[in-house]
Amino acid sequence: MTAAAAAAQPSASALEVTGLRVRYGGVTAVRGASLRVERGEVLALIGETGSGKSSLALAAARLLPPSAEVTGQIRIAGQDLAALPPRELRKRRASLVGYIAQDAMAALNPVQPAGRQIGELFRVHRAMPRAAAAAQATAELSRVRIDRPGLVARRFPHQLSGGMRQRVMIAMAVAMAPPLLIADEPTTALDVSTQAEILALATGLREETGAGILWITHDMGVVAELADSVAVMYAGRIVEQGPVHGLFDHPCHPYTEGLLRTRRDLRAGRPGELLYQIEGSPPVPTATTGQAGCPFAPRCPRRTQACDEQEPALAAVAPGRLAACHHASVPPAAPGTTRRPSGAPGPAARHGQEATR
Repeated sequence: MTAAAAAAQPSASALEVTGLRVRYGGVTAVRGASLRVERGEVLALIGETGSGKSSLALAAARLLPPSAEVTGQIRIAGQDLAALPPRELRKRRASLVGYIAQDAMAALNPVQPAGRQIGELFRVHRAMPRAAAAAQATAELSRVRIDRPGLVARRFPHQLSGGMRQRVMIAMAVAMAPPLLIADEPTTALDVSTQAEILALATGLREETGAGILWITHDMGVVAELADSVAVMYAGRIVEQGPVHGLFDHPCHPYTEGLLRTRRDLRAGRPGELLYQIEGSPPVPTATTGQAGCPFAPRCPRRTQACDEQEPALAAVAPGRLAACHHASVPPAAPGTTRRPSGAPGPAARHGQEATR
């Protein structure tokens, strides 16, 4: 499906994942995850390291190695990627999904200038001559707010700063105007001021292109700044999902509640105050395969016998709110509508706080 064909299906979600399972040999990384990202929406996917977030994202983009066993349905703008043969997938992937990796230095080709790597997309997918592709690559660098784009286009990745490399990755991701962008912790290694610039760029590109964005992060401030909705992942499953303001104001799952308590409010915190941490450790992926009860039960303050005997299904607990918990907290009938919850300032605010410490 071309970008034009995708645009011709306005009713199709940017991404729809149903019953996704990902196995690496004896390790089950994703266990029946389902989520949907609408056009123009930013869905933040959060959870501890090892919860399966990156495996879900790589499976959605069909970037996992052949040794990975992937089952379930993945549809991008209505297109079932599993139905595409490998050769056809290579032709269409850039027009369906743009992938922004966490480590741009490892993702970019170290022996090719940035402009050539972007221009290659136009040569392969648009059959542009080399000179026209080079000019288009420079235009794409300018589009992601890079000063002196012609100079940057001639530079190799190691000659660029971390923020500049990430902008090059974003330029490559949006070059073919895909309906879906997947960003796998793209701001983790950046300082807070550069992080704020990248988030502002992502917001602008979403408004410009109307693409849906799946944004993977550990940073609750980024979630509050950027996301429209949030999906919380634990032990390979989605355990809670809902609008960002409702989820921050009133988490339904005890794991989500724990994650939100771990964030540090630099304005209200007291010197010497210990950071909150969730007791215990996440389960080993191999141990969750044959487990009968809830994987979070050993760490859960609401644990009962039912939690040990049966894993709860992801179900509605309120309008627009899903949770996989036998004892989910029901949000109030009229949740708050503040987009950025207190205690979770955006990157620009965090930068100002750190500067005054």
